[in-house]
Amino acid sequence: MTERELEILKIIKQNPLISQYELADILGITRSGAAAHIHNLTKKGYIKGKGYVLSEPRFITVVGGVNIDTIGTSRSKLISDNSNPGKIIHLLGGAGRNIALALTKLEVSNYFISVFGDDLNGRKFLDDAKENNMDIQYCEKIKGEATSSFISINDSAGNRIVGIDDMDIYHNMTPVFIEKNLDRINHSDYCIIDTNLPKDVIEYIYDKVTTPLVVKTVSLNKSYRLINNIQKIEILIITPKELSQLVSELNETYKNINNAIDLLLNKGVKNVLVFSVSKGLFFKNQSIEYKWNIKPNLIVNTNGASATLTGTLIWGLQNNMNWEEALKYAYVAAISSMETQTPVNPNLSEELLMKKKKFLFPN
Repeated sequence: MTERELEILKIIKQNPLISQYELADILGITRSGAAAHIHNLTKKGYIKGKGYVLSEPRFITVVGGVNIDTIGTSRSKLISDNSNPGKIIHLLGGAGRNIALALTKLEVSNYFISVFGDDLNGRKFLDDAKENNMDIQYCEKIKGEATSSFISINDSAGNRIVGIDDMDIYHNMTPVFIEKNLDRINHSDYCIIDTNLPKDVIEYIYDKVTTPLVVKTVSLNKSYRLINNIQKIEILIITPKELSQLVSELNETYKNINNAIDLLLNKGVKNVLVFSVSKGLFFKNQSIEYKWNIKPNLIVNTNGASATLTGTLIWGLQNNMNWEEALKYAYVAAISSMETQTPVNPNLSEELLMKKKKFLFPN
């Protein structure tokens, strides 16, 4: 685009219904000159239709949490009521943030929508997002609030034993906050949310979001937030323990993973993906199902595996892969994230996924 065309697009974004005469007056050119620029922008695909509707590449919206993860991993068997030698690290995390980062690394256009504090951890989030080219223009800094934080105690194998979160800042993610971004959300290919969002916000999203909804659960004590209008969920990504808890919240009896998935499908959830490091991946909808259990050769950190899986699954689906291929790539991405200290493998890319998929799924 020329500088003049960029200037015209900026004006149209502010007033999509502006007339060619008004546009010409602002620019100091003739109406026919304005019409010529509009014609060129339409021809190039930057605007379309009446009212100068802006044409934008396909994108994903991610609405969820960003937090600082403090992870303590024991060097040997954990002993309760005792100090345990190990390693303590501090990392940027949060399910929503990790999903958005995975999408960014896979070159999927996405907008991350969240809140963060005006503290040191908030600054770390801003610096990290800039370094990773994440689009966080729709994230809001909340004055006087601390950025969400999470502490995880892991055993020597990297499995989480217990976690404590301080996520009071998410009370600022209200229906009004979502409404400000609703038009963008409803123009995305998928809206991905995590259950850090308050219950009333999830219900507002159920009611107002028209694009396919992907839900990533984050903990047992937040499953209840999903139960009203659960049929609105296009894809649910959940752990076995969270699945059991969700079935209980729905006043149903949990028997096993397969039975629980069927219960959710019967209640209207379109696709259910259950994932854990130990039990593997289960996927089912009304017509197909898959199950794989691959033991990673190396586990350094499991905290971002499920979020990386989520982002990669949507990358696959947006690229018109069938379910089997998209799920295999998603599983490969989850395993790759376990091999690094950070929640999302810094080297995550389409090339890495293809290489690892050939090794993990040779047939």
